[in-house]
Amino acid sequence: MRLRLVPPLAALALALAACSPVDPGAPLMPGSVNAPPPPMAAAGDSQLTGGVWAWKETVMSDGRRIKPDAPERYTLVFQPGGMVTVRADCNRGSASYLLNGAALSFGPMALTRAMCPTGSMDTEFTKGLGAVSGQSFKGNELVLTLRSDAGSMYFTPQRQ
Repeated sequence: MRLRLVPPLAALALALAACSPVDPGAPLMPGSVNAPPPPMAAAGDSQLTGGVWAWKETVMSDGRRIKPDAPERYTLVFQPGGMVTVRADCNRGSASYLLNGAALSFGPMALTRAMCPTGSMDTEFTKGLGAVSGQSFKGNELVLTLRSDAGSMYFTPQRQ
């Protein structure tokens, strides 16, 4: 009887080994087994990282301008390794980002859902971030271009 248990036990051991993380000492991500690491930013992200970018305005392709009353309430902080922290008026959160040359995209954004005061531009800000397709620098400003040539979001470095 014992000889018959060896093949099923060996199969179970192989199946469990296949489900283990690549690095046995690596921590598992919640809700995930063998999850990939967050996307890595390209080497050129050094211009993005290391500071706070405050939203100055969005200029749409039709010439319409969207300007926040308090740019310091709408910020991005790019971190090496592909994560960005976001402040959208009274809400805060984060997302992953992927930088590939001039192309820039954000992953799904996790934000708090506080009801901001009347006049808040949190929706316009986050909607714009969701449409970003590229980045460039104009002087000391960060320019995030929107998909389909819809316009550009302009950010200035904020003193910390």
